Amino acid sequence: MKTKILIYALLTVTAAFLLNSCSGGSTKAIRVGDTIASFSGIDLEGRAFSLASKKGKPVIMRFFLVNCPYCKADTPIFNMFYDKYRQMGLEIVYINNNGTNAEEVETFVRDLDVDFPVIYDPQGKIAKQYNVKVQPLTLVLSPEHKLLAALLGGVSEAELNELLHKFIQ
Repeated sequence: MKTKILIYALLTVTAAFLLNSCSGGSTKAIRVGDTIASFSGIDLEGRAFSLASKKGKPVIMRFFLVNCPYCKADTPIFNMFYDKYRQMGLEIVYINNNGTNAEEVETFVRDLDVDFPVIYDPQGKIAKQYNVKVQPLTLVLSPEHKLLAALLGGVSEAELNELLHKFIQ
């Protein structure tokens, strides 16, 4: 248990560093416990997605890369988790800003059978809003949209269960 706490603390510090803006502007780093500002986008199906409209529900935001082995390996975990807990209010959204085009992102989604919203953001506005510097990065939000964790790299079912169990049981 102490090891898990230490790992989460290390990941949180690392994520805070990676989320911190290097621009010198007034944007401050997002930290665990902070309420996350809303964003809006259009998913690959042409539907509007707004984080604000998901208030009261736990949300997983995943900034992913189409050529990332972690993303390809753990997307089935996100699919299973979504299928299992969406009736309990869980929301998941994937965000991509590095595909060469929307078709490349659509191929990733189709090949991995993704059933939750996926936003292609070619200008990277959403990643910039959260100061995302490295991907893949998963932001896990409470129903109040407070940041529970920022997980860099691959994500396991056990991590998701540990972070969200009190909201989806």
